[in-house]
Amino acid sequence: MKMQWLLGMALCAAALGGQAQQAQQGQQGQQGDESVTIPAPRLTIDQPVRRNYIDPVELREYRGSYELSNGQILKLTGVGLIIYGEVGDMGQHRMVATRKNTFVALDRKLQVRINRAEDGEPGGEVLMAVPYQVAGSGEIAERVVRLAAR
Repeated sequence: MKMQWLLGMALCAAALGGQAQQAQQGQQGQQGDESVTIPAPRLTIDQPVRRNYIDPVELREYRGSYELSNGQILKLTGVGLIIYGEVGDMGQHRMVATRKNTFVALDRKLQVRINRAEDGEPGGEVLMAVPYQVAGSGEIAERVVRLAAR
């Protein structure tokens, strides 16, 4: 009697194990058919938590024109501790230093990081809010694009 009971338990366990394996294989087959879309990271231009003081002499080193990877020109101008950034003819933006080499526009439309190589050649990154028209609604929105400065 014990032998029949043990045999019955073994058969039930084998049957349940087979069903679990089939269910798992079915799920794997379904997962292989599905596609997953991973959106690109969204770029943002954030106001600095605190401003960084840069000596006017050091600030003067960053002023000038920089060619961007899309062919436009970034101009950094100003007097004393005031600095403005402008890409092409899109209008000037008053900027503040967030780090020694990084500046953010107060209106969050422009962020500039300038790196100087050992040979003195500038490089860096520009984040710029660019307007675009939303398809269907005609609404004007902005998206932030990243450009290389050279």
